[in-house]
Amino acid sequence: MSLLKEGLLEWSNEKLKGSGKPEMFEIEALRQEASTREYFRLKGKGNSLIGVFSPPETELNEQFIFLSNFFRNNGVTVPEVFYFDLESGWMLVEDFGDDSYQFKLNKKNYHHLFSAAIDEMINIQLCQKDEKIPVLEEIDLRNQMLLFEDWFLKDLLGLELGREETDLFSNLYKVVVQDLKEQPKVMCHFDFESRNLMILQDGNAGVLDFQDAVYGPIFLDPAALFKDLYLEIKDEELNALLEEYLSRSNELGLTQVSAIKNPKKSFDLTGLQRQLRILGTLSRLHLRDGKSFRLPDLHKTLKFVIETSIKYEELNEVSNYLKEKVAPLLTRTLKENL
Repeated sequence: MSLLKEGLLEWSNEKLKGSGKPEMFEIEALRQEASTREYFRLKGKGNSLIGVFSPPETELNEQFIFLSNFFRNNGVTVPEVFYFDLESGWMLVEDFGDDSYQFKLNKKNYHHLFSAAIDEMINIQLCQKDEKIPVLEEIDLRNQMLLFEDWFLKDLLGLELGREETDLFSNLYKVVVQDLKEQPKVMCHFDFESRNLMILQDGNAGVLDFQDAVYGPIFLDPAALFKDLYLEIKDEELNALLEEYLSRSNELGLTQVSAIKNPKKSFDLTGLQRQLRILGTLSRLHLRDGKSFRLPDLHKTLKFVIETSIKYEELNEVSNYLKEKVAPLLTRTLKENL
């Protein structure tokens, strides 16, 4: 057993014994994540908990603990943090099981599962603004998209952008930011995607990795959920999910949706902002952090950007450039790295 596992198990049992609760006997590592956090399942006699090592020098552990309490108090289904040690970065949290949306979603069950996820998403959006939760500003939206240019195009693919290409992408950022800053602002999970959703025994959706929650554009989370990297659905099916979200929002009192002039376009442009950010962050994850397990996701993420931007005349040039020049280069780069 590694020193980390041994230390986490020992610390967990000290906390459990001190509260008169049964000890855990086994500890096993869970899947790798993009962050520096490491997750483990601790097993006892008929029960289990999740042990977390979240390095305090790189992770916002106090914010994670605050948000767990904040969301739970607002009726959002997130894991409870039972014990924590801010100095060591150890936490012991509720176990939501192994049934991740990422691996369970399919063409037969996606509508049922997305319906449960939509309700949780709206619960988050209905939360009142809190001063401890950052606001996603215009400069943040732009800087996130610049990751695409710097880490994906230049550093991963080795492209040198001339004035024409720079102007092309500057116009893309301008179109996207203009729409997002005009959208109603609500509480957002920020990465409300299938990787971070769990199927619970009662049929509800459990929400993980909420530590980056922000107050931002209303379509931030719907774009993350419906533009899913791990499920192929047709445009008409995606549009039906968007309509369900809008209808359910009205039913549950999220009245801000009625102020949106063109929901489909705002949804698409928010998806573009997210996908450009992801292309940059996953490239950085590979190049800077040496974590390459998300590289295969780059292909579908770029495909989303190409297919979305071709729908809007002002972005057609972007779509054509990405399809003709960038996509073939990405294919070659992935073959070299996978």
